[in-house]
Amino acid sequence: MSDADLMPQSLTDVAASLDALREQMDVVSKQVEMQGEIQLEIAKLLQSLHSSQQSIPEQIIGGVDACLKARDGDKLPVTKDVFSQLDARLSHLMVGMHTLKQVSNLTLREIRPTEQVVRVVFIVQSIPMWDALVGVYQAMVDDERFHPMVVSINHSQLGRGEFTGEMDVHKGLDLQGIPHLRMNVAPYDALDILRSLQPDVVFRQQQWDVPVPAGLRTNEITFARICVVPYGMGVLANPEAKNEEEEAYEANYDQNYHRMAWRVFCETEQTQTYYRSFQHSDPEKFILSGYPKLGRLLEERGQGEWPLAEPNGRTFRVIWAPHHSLAVHGAGFGVFHEMHADMLEWARSSPDIQFVFKPHPALDYSAPRSGVLTQQSYNAFQQSWSDLPNCTICRGDYAKLFDASDLMLTDGVSFLTEYHLFRKPLIFIDSGVHAAFNALGRLAERAAHRVHTFQQMKQAALDYKQGKTWQLEEEREELLNVLLPSPVPATRVILDSIFNGIHT
Repeated sequence: MSDADLMPQSLTDVAASLDALREQMDVVSKQVEMQGEIQLEIAKLLQSLHSSQQSIPEQIIGGVDACLKARDGDKLPVTKDVFSQLDARLSHLMVGMHTLKQVSNLTLREIRPTEQVVRVVFIVQSIPMWDALVGVYQAMVDDERFHPMVVSINHSQLGRGEFTGEMDVHKGLDLQGIPHLRMNVAPYDALDILRSLQPDVVFRQQQWDVPVPAGLRTNEITFARICVVPYGMGVLANPEAKNEEEEAYEANYDQNYHRMAWRVFCETEQTQTYYRSFQHSDPEKFILSGYPKLGRLLEERGQGEWPLAEPNGRTFRVIWAPHHSLAVHGAGFGVFHEMHADMLEWARSSPDIQFVFKPHPALDYSAPRSGVLTQQSYNAFQQSWSDLPNCTICRGDYAKLFDASDLMLTDGVSFLTEYHLFRKPLIFIDSGVHAAFNALGRLAERAAHRVHTFQQMKQAALDYKQGKTWQLEEEREELLNVLLPSPVPATRVILDSIFNGIHT
Protein backbone atom coordinates (compact mmCIF):
# COMPACT_ATOMS: atom_id res chain seq x y z
CA MET A 1 0.00 0.00 0.00
CA SER A 2 1.41 3.43 -0.95
CA ASP A 3 1.73 6.47 1.29
CA ALA A 4 -1.21 8.05 -0.51
CA ASP A 5 -3.40 5.04 0.29
CA LEU A 6 -2.87 5.66 4.01
CA MET A 7 -4.20 9.22 3.87
CA PRO A 8 -7.78 10.49 3.69
CA GLN A 9 -8.48 12.22 0.37
CA SER A 10 -8.39 15.78 1.75
CA LEU A 11 -4.93 15.29 3.27
CA THR A 12 -3.78 13.49 0.12
CA ASP A 13 -4.65 16.69 -1.74
CA VAL A 14 -2.54 18.71 0.70
CA ALA A 15 0.39 16.30 0.31
CA ALA A 16 0.09 16.49 -3.46
CA SER A 17 0.10 20.27 -3.26
CA LEU A 18 3.27 20.21 -1.17
CA ASP A 19 4.96 17.80 -3.58
CA ALA A 20 3.98 19.94 -6.56
CA LEU A 21 5.33 23.05 -4.89
CA ARG A 22 8.58 21.26 -4.07
CA GLU A 23 9.00 20.17 -7.70
CA GLN A 24 8.31 23.74 -8.87
CA MET A 25 10.84 25.05 -6.40
CA ASP A 26 13.49 22.59 -7.63
CA VAL A 27 12.97 23.77 -11.21
CA VAL A 28 13.19 27.44 -10.23
CA SER A 29 16.25 26.71 -8.12
CA LYS A 30 18.09 25.46 -11.19
CA GLN A 31 16.98 28.55 -13.08
CA VAL A 32 18.37 30.76 -10.34
CA GLU A 33 21.71 28.98 -10.58
CA MET A 34 21.82 29.49 -14.34
CA GLN A 35 20.43 33.01 -14.33
CA GLY A 36 21.74 34.24 -10.99
CA GLU A 37 22.10 37.79 -12.22
CA ILE A 38 18.52 38.29 -13.35
CA GLN A 39 17.35 40.46 -10.49
CA LEU A 40 13.69 40.80 -11.44
CA GLU A 41 13.17 37.04 -11.79
CA ILE A 42 14.67 36.40 -8.37
CA ALA A 43 12.48 39.06 -6.80
CA LYS A 44 9.39 37.46 -8.34
CA LEU A 45 10.50 34.06 -7.08
CA LEU A 46 10.91 35.30 -3.52
CA GLN A 47 7.50 36.91 -3.52
CA SER A 48 6.02 33.62 -4.78
CA LEU A 49 7.76 31.70 -2.01
CA HIS A 50 6.35 34.04 0.63
CA SER A 51 2.84 33.53 -0.70
CA SER A 52 3.31 29.77 -0.75
CA GLN A 53 4.65 29.70 2.80
CA GLN A 54 1.67 31.65 4.06
CA SER A 55 -0.81 29.34 2.31
CA ILE A 56 0.66 26.01 3.45
CA PRO A 57 -0.60 26.16 7.08
CA GLU A 58 -4.08 27.07 5.83
CA GLN A 59 -4.04 24.10 3.44
CA ILE A 60 -3.07 21.69 6.20
CA ILE A 61 -5.60 23.04 8.66
CA GLY A 62 -8.30 22.86 6.00
CA GLY A 63 -7.37 19.30 5.13
CA VAL A 64 -7.40 18.13 8.74
CA ASP A 65 -10.66 19.93 9.41
CA ALA A 66 -12.28 18.25 6.39
CA CYS A 67 -11.11 14.84 7.59
CA LEU A 68 -12.47 15.36 11.07
CA LYS A 69 -15.85 16.44 9.72
CA ALA A 70 -16.05 13.48 7.32
CA ARG A 71 -14.98 10.72 9.71
CA ASP A 72 -17.36 7.74 9.79
CA GLY A 73 -17.14 4.00 9.33
CA ASP A 74 -16.18 4.30 5.68
CA LYS A 75 -13.35 6.80 6.21
CA LEU A 76 -9.78 6.12 7.30
CA PRO A 77 -8.88 7.68 10.66
CA VAL A 78 -6.36 10.50 10.87
CA THR A 79 -3.46 8.55 12.37
CA LYS A 80 -0.08 9.50 13.74
CA ASP A 81 1.52 7.99 10.63
CA VAL A 82 -0.51 10.31 8.42
CA PHE A 83 0.73 13.38 10.25
CA SER A 84 4.31 12.04 10.25
CA GLN A 85 4.21 11.73 6.48
CA LEU A 86 2.86 15.26 6.10
CA ASP A 87 5.42 16.59 8.56
CA ALA A 88 8.28 14.97 6.62
CA ARG A 89 7.05 16.52 3.37
CA LEU A 90 6.59 19.91 5.01
CA SER A 91 10.01 19.86 6.73
CA HIS A 92 11.74 18.95 3.48
CA LEU A 93 9.92 21.71 1.66
CA MET A 94 10.69 24.36 4.30
CA VAL A 95 14.40 23.49 4.32
CA GLY A 96 14.43 23.78 0.56
CA MET A 97 12.59 27.09 0.67
CA HIS A 98 15.02 28.50 3.22
CA THR A 99 18.02 27.40 1.16
CA LEU A 100 16.58 28.79 -2.05
CA LYS A 101 15.67 32.10 -0.41
CA GLN A 102 19.18 32.53 0.93
CA VAL A 103 20.81 31.63 -2.39
CA SER A 104 18.51 34.08 -4.13
CA ASN A 105 19.02 36.78 -1.50
CA LEU A 106 22.80 36.51 -1.59
CA THR A 107 22.73 36.56 -5.40
CA LEU A 108 20.80 39.82 -5.30
CA ARG A 109 23.20 41.20 -2.72
CA GLU A 110 26.24 40.55 -4.89
CA ILE A 111 24.82 42.20 -7.99
CA ARG A 112 26.72 45.40 -8.64
CA PRO A 113 24.53 48.48 -9.14
CA THR A 114 24.45 49.62 -12.76
CA GLU A 115 24.50 53.22 -11.56
CA GLN A 116 27.04 54.82 -9.25
CA VAL A 117 24.44 55.94 -6.71
CA VAL A 118 24.13 53.57 -3.74
CA ARG A 119 20.54 53.04 -2.59
CA VAL A 120 20.30 52.77 1.21
CA VAL A 121 17.25 52.03 3.38
CA PHE A 122 17.13 52.81 7.11
CA ILE A 123 14.51 50.72 8.97
CA VAL A 124 13.41 52.81 11.96
CA GLN A 125 11.53 51.31 14.91
CA SER A 126 12.48 53.79 17.65
CA ILE A 127 13.05 57.54 17.60
CA PRO A 128 15.26 57.51 20.75
CA MET A 129 17.58 55.01 19.04
CA TRP A 130 17.55 56.99 15.78
CA ASP A 131 20.32 59.22 17.17
CA ALA A 132 22.80 56.45 16.39
CA LEU A 133 21.98 56.51 12.66
CA VAL A 134 20.56 59.92 11.84
CA GLY A 135 24.05 61.37 11.35
CA VAL A 136 24.79 58.68 8.76
CA TYR A 137 21.48 59.40 7.03
CA GLN A 138 22.10 63.15 6.94
CA ALA A 139 25.61 62.64 5.60
CA MET A 140 24.18 60.52 2.78
CA VAL A 141 21.58 63.17 1.98
CA ASP A 142 24.45 65.59 1.43
CA ASP A 143 26.57 63.11 -0.55
CA GLU A 144 25.71 62.67 -4.24
CA ARG A 145 27.04 59.09 -4.14
CA PHE A 146 24.05 57.97 -2.05
CA HIS A 147 20.28 57.81 -2.24
CA PRO A 148 19.10 57.27 1.37
CA MET A 149 15.52 56.30 2.24
CA VAL A 150 13.83 55.88 5.63
CA VAL A 151 10.94 53.58 6.54
CA SER A 152 8.97 53.56 9.81
CA ILE A 153 7.82 50.27 11.35
CA ASN A 154 6.04 48.79 14.35
CA HIS A 155 8.08 46.91 16.91
CA SER A 156 7.65 44.83 20.04
CA GLN A 157 8.95 46.55 23.20
CA LEU A 158 11.81 44.41 24.53
CA GLY A 159 10.47 41.60 22.32
CA ARG A 160 7.67 40.98 24.83
CA GLY A 161 4.73 43.14 23.80
CA GLU A 162 2.45 43.68 20.86
CA PHE A 163 3.81 45.14 17.63
CA THR A 164 2.99 48.84 17.91
CA GLY A 165 4.63 52.25 17.80
CA GLU A 166 4.86 53.01 14.09
CA MET A 167 2.68 56.10 14.58
CA ASP A 168 5.13 57.45 17.16
CA VAL A 169 8.06 56.83 14.80
CA HIS A 170 6.15 58.49 11.95
CA LYS A 171 5.44 61.57 14.07
CA GLY A 172 9.02 61.71 15.31
CA LEU A 173 10.45 61.58 11.80
CA ASP A 174 7.96 64.23 10.68
CA LEU A 175 9.13 66.52 13.50
CA GLN A 176 12.70 66.09 12.28
CA GLY A 177 11.66 66.84 8.71
CA ILE A 178 12.78 63.43 7.47
CA PRO A 179 10.85 62.03 4.46
CA HIS A 180 9.88 58.42 5.00
CA LEU A 181 7.66 55.54 3.92
CA ARG A 182 5.28 54.05 6.46
CA MET A 183 5.41 50.27 6.84
CA ASN A 184 2.41 49.98 9.15
CA VAL A 185 1.32 46.93 7.16
CA ALA A 186 1.40 43.13 7.46
CA PRO A 187 4.93 41.72 8.04
CA TYR A 188 5.47 40.24 4.59
CA ASP A 189 3.79 43.17 2.89
CA ALA A 190 6.49 45.27 4.55
CA LEU A 191 9.11 42.97 3.07
CA ASP A 192 7.59 43.36 -0.39
CA ILE A 193 7.72 47.15 0.00
CA LEU A 194 11.34 46.96 1.11
CA ARG A 195 12.25 44.74 -1.82
CA SER A 196 10.51 47.11 -4.24
CA LEU A 197 12.85 49.89 -3.09
CA GLN A 198 15.74 47.80 -4.46
CA PRO A 199 18.21 48.82 -1.75
CA ASP A 200 21.89 48.04 -2.11
CA VAL A 201 22.32 48.52 1.65
CA VAL A 202 19.98 48.14 4.63
CA PHE A 203 20.44 49.47 8.18
CA ARG A 204 18.28 48.18 11.00
CA GLN A 205 18.42 49.69 14.49
CA GLN A 206 18.94 46.57 16.60
CA GLN A 207 20.61 43.20 16.23
CA TRP A 208 17.74 41.24 17.76
CA ASP A 209 15.11 39.75 15.48
CA VAL A 210 12.28 39.24 17.98
CA PRO A 211 11.35 42.95 18.37
CA VAL A 212 10.88 43.50 14.60
CA PRO A 213 8.10 42.11 12.37
CA ALA A 214 8.80 38.70 10.81
CA GLY A 215 9.22 40.06 7.29
CA LEU A 216 12.09 42.33 8.35
CA ARG A 217 14.15 39.82 10.29
CA THR A 218 17.70 38.97 9.35
CA ASN A 219 17.19 36.00 7.04
CA GLU A 220 14.54 37.86 5.06
CA ILE A 221 16.59 40.98 4.31
CA THR A 222 19.88 39.42 3.22
CA PHE A 223 19.06 40.33 -0.40
CA ALA A 224 20.64 43.68 0.48
CA ARG A 225 23.99 44.30 2.12
CA ILE A 226 23.25 44.57 5.82
CA CYS A 227 25.27 47.24 7.60
CA VAL A 228 25.43 47.60 11.37
CA VAL A 229 25.90 50.67 13.54
CA PRO A 230 25.19 49.73 17.18
CA TYR A 231 22.28 51.59 18.75
CA GLY A 232 24.21 51.97 22.01
CA MET A 233 27.79 51.77 23.20
CA GLY A 234 28.69 48.19 24.17
CA VAL A 235 29.86 48.33 27.79
CA LEU A 236 28.53 45.06 29.27
CA ALA A 237 30.49 41.85 29.77
CA ASN A 238 29.51 38.25 29.29
CA PRO A 239 28.05 37.23 32.68
CA GLU A 240 29.84 33.87 32.41
CA ALA A 241 33.26 35.34 31.64
CA LYS A 242 36.10 34.05 33.79
CA ASN A 243 38.61 36.63 32.54
CA GLU A 244 38.88 39.67 30.27
CA GLU A 245 39.48 37.50 27.20
CA GLU A 246 36.01 35.96 27.60
CA GLU A 247 34.03 39.10 28.39
CA ALA A 248 32.76 39.76 24.87
CA TYR A 249 28.97 39.40 25.14
CA GLU A 250 27.32 37.21 22.49
CA ALA A 251 24.08 39.22 22.63
CA ASN A 252 25.97 42.38 21.64
CA TYR A 253 28.57 41.01 19.24
CA ASP A 254 27.56 37.66 17.78
CA GLN A 255 23.91 37.55 16.80
CA ASN A 256 22.78 36.17 13.44
CA TYR A 257 22.40 39.79 12.34
CA HIS A 258 26.12 40.38 12.92
CA ARG A 259 27.09 37.16 11.16
CA MET A 260 25.00 37.93 8.08
CA ALA A 261 26.06 41.57 7.92
CA TRP A 262 28.23 42.86 5.12
CA ARG A 263 29.82 45.60 7.24
CA VAL A 264 29.83 46.14 11.02
CA PHE A 265 31.05 49.57 12.07
CA CYS A 266 32.86 49.45 15.41
CA GLU A 267 32.86 52.27 17.97
CA THR A 268 36.30 51.57 19.46
CA GLU A 269 39.29 49.30 18.99
CA GLN A 270 38.07 47.32 22.00
CA THR A 271 34.66 46.64 20.45
CA GLN A 272 36.29 45.69 17.15
CA THR A 273 38.28 43.09 19.10
CA TYR A 274 35.09 41.82 20.73
CA TYR A 275 33.36 41.32 17.39
CA ARG A 276 36.31 39.48 15.89
CA SER A 277 36.81 37.22 18.91
CA PHE A 278 33.82 34.99 18.01
CA GLN A 279 35.41 33.95 14.69
CA HIS A 280 32.08 33.47 12.92
CA SER A 281 32.65 36.19 10.32
CA ASP A 282 35.32 37.55 8.04
CA PRO A 283 37.31 39.80 10.41
CA GLU A 284 37.82 42.35 7.63
CA LYS A 285 34.14 43.33 7.69
CA PHE A 286 34.49 44.79 11.19
CA ILE A 287 35.48 48.36 10.43
CA LEU A 288 36.86 50.73 13.09
CA SER A 289 34.83 53.86 12.41
CA GLY A 290 34.11 55.50 15.74
CA TYR A 291 30.54 56.02 16.85
CA PRO A 292 28.48 58.42 14.67
CA LYS A 293 26.11 59.12 17.56
CA LEU A 294 28.95 60.74 19.50
CA GLY A 295 29.74 62.97 16.54
CA ARG A 296 26.13 64.09 16.45
CA LEU A 297 26.19 64.86 20.18
CA LEU A 298 29.43 66.83 19.82
CA GLU A 299 27.88 68.96 17.09
CA GLU A 300 25.29 70.20 19.59
CA ARG A 301 27.78 71.53 22.12
CA GLY A 302 27.19 75.23 22.60
CA GLN A 303 23.59 74.98 21.35
CA GLY A 304 21.89 73.93 24.56
CA GLU A 305 18.15 74.28 25.10
CA TRP A 306 16.62 73.87 28.56
CA PRO A 307 12.92 72.90 28.65
CA LEU A 308 11.97 74.81 31.81
CA ALA A 309 11.42 78.54 32.14
CA GLU A 310 13.61 80.42 34.64
CA PRO A 311 11.72 83.61 35.54
CA ASN A 312 13.97 84.36 38.50
CA GLY A 313 17.30 83.80 36.78
CA ARG A 314 19.61 80.87 36.10
CA THR A 315 18.95 77.81 38.28
CA PHE A 316 21.00 74.68 38.90
CA ARG A 317 19.92 72.21 36.19
CA VAL A 318 19.83 68.48 36.88
CA ILE A 319 19.01 65.59 34.54
CA TRP A 320 17.75 62.42 36.21
CA ALA A 321 18.03 59.49 33.78
CA PRO A 322 16.85 56.14 35.24
CA HIS A 323 17.39 52.83 33.45
CA HIS A 324 14.61 50.39 32.56
CA SER A 325 16.16 47.24 34.08
CA LEU A 326 14.84 47.64 37.61
CA ALA A 327 16.83 45.68 40.19
CA VAL A 328 13.87 43.92 41.77
CA HIS A 329 14.87 40.25 41.45
CA GLY A 330 18.51 40.37 42.48
CA ALA A 331 19.78 41.82 39.20
CA GLY A 332 19.45 45.04 37.22
CA PHE A 333 20.78 48.57 36.84
CA GLY A 334 17.64 50.53 37.66
CA VAL A 335 16.85 51.90 41.13
CA PHE A 336 13.91 54.06 40.09
CA HIS A 337 11.56 51.97 42.23
CA GLU A 338 13.71 52.64 45.31
CA MET A 339 14.14 56.38 44.99
CA HIS A 340 11.36 57.91 42.90
CA ALA A 341 9.47 59.01 46.03
CA ASP A 342 12.66 60.56 47.49
CA MET A 343 13.38 62.32 44.20
CA LEU A 344 9.89 63.77 44.19
CA GLU A 345 10.27 65.07 47.72
CA TRP A 346 13.73 66.51 46.99
CA ALA A 347 12.41 68.34 43.94
CA ARG A 348 9.38 69.61 45.86
CA SER A 349 11.58 71.06 48.62
CA SER A 350 14.23 72.58 46.29
CA PRO A 351 12.76 75.31 44.09
CA ASP A 352 16.30 76.59 43.39
CA ILE A 353 17.06 73.39 41.45
CA GLN A 354 15.35 72.37 38.22
CA PHE A 355 14.99 68.67 37.40
CA VAL A 356 14.40 66.95 34.06
CA PHE A 357 13.22 63.34 34.26
CA LYS A 358 14.80 61.60 31.23
CA PRO A 359 13.75 57.93 31.47
CA HIS A 360 15.09 55.12 29.34
CA PRO A 361 12.56 54.58 26.49
CA ALA A 362 11.66 51.14 27.88
CA LEU A 363 10.99 52.29 31.46
CA ASP A 364 7.37 53.11 30.64
CA TYR A 365 6.97 49.46 29.69
CA SER A 366 9.08 47.77 32.37
CA ALA A 367 8.17 49.82 35.47
CA PRO A 368 4.47 48.82 35.60
CA ARG A 369 5.48 45.21 34.98
CA SER A 370 8.21 45.08 37.60
CA GLY A 371 6.03 43.73 40.39
CA VAL A 372 6.83 46.67 42.67
CA LEU A 373 4.97 49.38 40.74
CA THR A 374 1.56 49.39 39.12
CA GLN A 375 0.55 51.31 36.03
CA GLN A 376 -1.55 53.53 38.28
CA SER A 377 1.30 54.32 40.68
CA TYR A 378 3.74 54.95 37.82
CA ASN A 379 1.29 57.29 36.12
CA ALA A 380 0.61 59.05 39.43
CA PHE A 381 4.32 59.67 39.94
CA GLN A 382 4.70 61.18 36.47
CA GLN A 383 1.71 63.44 37.04
CA SER A 384 2.98 64.61 40.45
CA TRP A 385 6.40 65.24 38.96
CA SER A 386 5.04 67.21 36.01
CA ASP A 387 2.86 69.32 38.33
CA LEU A 388 5.92 70.76 40.07
CA PRO A 389 7.01 74.08 38.53
CA ASN A 390 10.69 73.10 38.65
CA CYS A 391 10.25 69.66 37.05
CA THR A 392 9.46 68.24 33.64
CA ILE A 393 9.75 65.03 31.61
CA CYS A 394 11.75 64.81 28.38
CA ARG A 395 11.88 62.01 25.83
CA GLY A 396 13.46 61.73 22.40
CA ASP A 397 16.47 63.81 21.31
CA TYR A 398 18.70 64.93 24.15
CA ALA A 399 21.92 66.48 22.83
CA LYS A 400 20.74 70.07 23.42
CA LEU A 401 19.35 69.02 26.80
CA PHE A 402 22.72 67.61 27.83
CA ASP A 403 24.49 70.75 26.69
CA ALA A 404 22.15 73.02 28.67
CA SER A 405 22.33 70.99 31.90
CA ASP A 406 24.74 71.26 34.84
CA LEU A 407 24.78 67.68 36.10
CA MET A 408 23.40 64.19 35.43
CA LEU A 409 22.14 61.53 37.84
CA THR A 410 21.87 58.09 36.23
CA ASP A 411 21.84 54.40 37.01
CA GLY A 412 21.89 53.60 33.29
CA VAL A 413 24.31 52.36 30.68
CA SER A 414 24.54 54.46 27.51
CA PHE A 415 24.66 57.83 29.25
CA LEU A 416 27.59 56.57 31.32
CA THR A 417 29.70 57.17 28.21
CA GLU A 418 27.76 59.83 26.30
CA TYR A 419 27.33 62.51 28.96
CA HIS A 420 31.10 62.77 29.45
CA LEU A 421 31.31 64.44 26.02
CA PHE A 422 29.85 67.57 27.63
CA ARG A 423 32.48 67.60 30.41
CA LYS A 424 30.03 67.99 33.28
CA PRO A 425 29.66 66.07 36.55
CA LEU A 426 28.11 62.64 36.09
CA ILE A 427 26.88 60.80 39.18
CA PHE A 428 26.37 57.07 38.69
CA ILE A 429 24.00 55.33 41.11
CA ASP A 430 25.32 51.78 41.45
CA SER A 431 22.56 49.27 42.19
CA GLY A 432 25.19 46.81 43.39
CA VAL A 433 23.56 43.97 41.44
CA HIS A 434 23.83 45.09 37.83
CA ALA A 435 25.41 43.12 34.98
CA ALA A 436 29.19 43.22 34.90
CA PHE A 437 30.94 45.88 32.82
CA ASN A 438 33.51 45.01 30.17
CA ALA A 439 36.80 46.92 29.89
CA LEU A 440 35.13 49.91 28.22
CA GLY A 441 32.34 49.94 30.81
CA ARG A 442 34.79 49.83 33.67
CA LEU A 443 36.65 52.77 32.19
CA ALA A 444 33.37 54.73 31.89
CA GLU A 445 32.48 53.83 35.47
CA ARG A 446 35.85 55.05 36.75
CA ALA A 447 35.24 58.36 35.00
CA ALA A 448 31.96 58.88 36.90
CA HIS A 449 31.27 59.82 40.52
CA ARG A 450 29.88 56.55 41.87
CA VAL A 451 27.39 56.37 44.75
CA HIS A 452 25.17 53.65 46.22
CA THR A 453 22.33 55.41 48.02
CA PHE A 454 19.93 58.26 47.47
CA GLN A 455 21.47 60.31 50.27
CA GLN A 456 24.98 59.88 48.83
CA MET A 457 23.68 60.93 45.42
CA LYS A 458 21.86 63.97 46.78
CA GLN A 459 24.85 65.14 48.79
CA ALA A 460 27.19 64.75 45.83
CA ALA A 461 24.83 66.78 43.63
CA LEU A 462 24.59 69.55 46.25
CA ASP A 463 28.38 69.62 46.55
CA TYR A 464 28.71 70.24 42.81
CA LYS A 465 25.98 72.84 43.04
CA GLN A 466 28.12 74.65 45.60
CA GLY A 467 31.11 74.63 43.23
CA LYS A 468 33.00 71.45 44.04
CA THR A 469 35.77 70.76 41.51
CA TRP A 470 35.49 67.68 39.34
CA GLN A 471 38.13 65.25 40.60
CA LEU A 472 38.05 62.71 37.75
CA GLU A 473 39.37 64.77 34.85
CA GLU A 474 42.20 62.35 34.04
CA GLU A 475 39.82 59.38 33.94
CA ARG A 476 37.41 61.30 31.73
CA GLU A 477 40.18 62.17 29.25
CA GLU A 478 41.27 58.54 29.09
CA LEU A 479 37.69 57.53 28.30
CA LEU A 480 37.24 60.19 25.62
CA ASN A 481 40.47 59.15 23.91
CA VAL A 482 39.03 55.64 23.58
CA LEU A 483 35.57 56.81 22.49
CA LEU A 484 36.94 59.10 19.78
CA PRO A 485 39.55 56.91 18.03
CA SER A 486 40.10 59.09 14.95
CA PRO A 487 40.00 62.75 13.90
CA VAL A 488 38.09 61.63 10.80
CA PRO A 489 34.33 61.79 11.47
CA ALA A 490 32.72 58.37 11.90
CA THR A 491 30.11 59.19 9.25
CA ARG A 492 32.84 59.83 6.68
CA VAL A 493 34.52 56.49 7.45
CA ILE A 494 31.18 54.70 7.13
CA LEU A 495 30.13 56.30 3.84
CA ASP A 496 33.52 55.76 2.19
CA SER A 497 33.64 52.14 3.34
CA ILE A 498 30.20 51.41 1.89
CA PHE A 499 30.73 53.12 -1.44
CA ASN A 500 34.22 51.75 -2.03
CA GLY A 501 33.15 48.27 -0.94
CA ILE A 502 30.41 48.19 -3.57
CA HIS A 503 32.16 49.90 -6.45
CA THR A 504 35.68 48.48 -6.20
